[in-house]
Amino acid sequence: MTTAPEVNSLIPTYTDAPATDVVHVRGGSLNAVGVSAWFGSNKVLEKVSLEMPANTVTALIGPSGCGKSTFLRILNRMHELVPSAKLSGQVLLDGDDIYDPGHRITETRKRIGMVFQKPNPFPAMSIADNVTAGLKLTGTKIGKSDREALIERSLTRAGLWKEVKDRLKEPGSALSGGQQQRLCIARSLAVEPEVLLMDEPCSALDPTSTRRVEETIHEIKDQVTVVIVTHNMQQAARVSQQCAFFLAQLGTPGDIVEAGPTTEIFGNPRDPRTEDYVNGRFG
Repeated sequence: MTTAPEVNSLIPTYTDAPATDVVHVRGGSLNAVGVSAWFGSNKVLEKVSLEMPANTVTALIGPSGCGKSTFLRILNRMHELVPSAKLSGQVLLDGDDIYDPGHRITETRKRIGMVFQKPNPFPAMSIADNVTAGLKLTGTKIGKSDREALIERSLTRAGLWKEVKDRLKEPGSALSGGQQQRLCIARSLAVEPEVLLMDEPCSALDPTSTRRVEETIHEIKDQVTVVIVTHNMQQAARVSQQCAFFLAQLGTPGDIVEAGPTTEIFGNPRDPRTEDYVNGRFG
């Protein structure tokens, strides 16, 4: 029988994590209030409310099909890209509703970045150009010397600079899978987001690459708020300070069974369904 991970034993010290320069950026606080979502007539989320504090890593856990990734995409307005998608409720970034008609989508996605499950560097672009690709998309202009400094800073924050500093003109697709994922993280960090959303960023990576991505999360959490979807309970225990357990049963929409400090969710859950899930009895 699988047992719940011992949280304290799974939190590494990261003493050999890559050093980074101090970046004076503060993460934003994110708050979902009564969020429901549909694909056509199929309701997939039911009045989900969750506070995601600034400069905190919040892990979203739960079985497949319970709405975690849908919820994550709602947090930076990607849900509305699906033609049949609808939603209700509010998503507040530092108290302002990102779905207010006065908020531009491009500005929202600059403030709330996204890293996907599968690394997606632009294959025709060099490593350096991949890092700065987001600046072009947001219309941000930058001088050559500032651009070089930004590339180094972003790659350093993503724990990749030492590995690629002599290869910046090579295509991003020439990197390994783990390096490509960290390049995507660097690309997201280059626009200085307040929140970084991560949808199972390590699911396709080997253990060494996974550890490096987790080190990166640890390094940046003082500068950016992180929300991560993961099916790996050990990873949730290692990287997050807060956890939310999603569940959808018997064809009902997904909702949050329990949310709170990670140590409590894993060590002393209030709901027996949470205890069953983190102990591997279903899911």
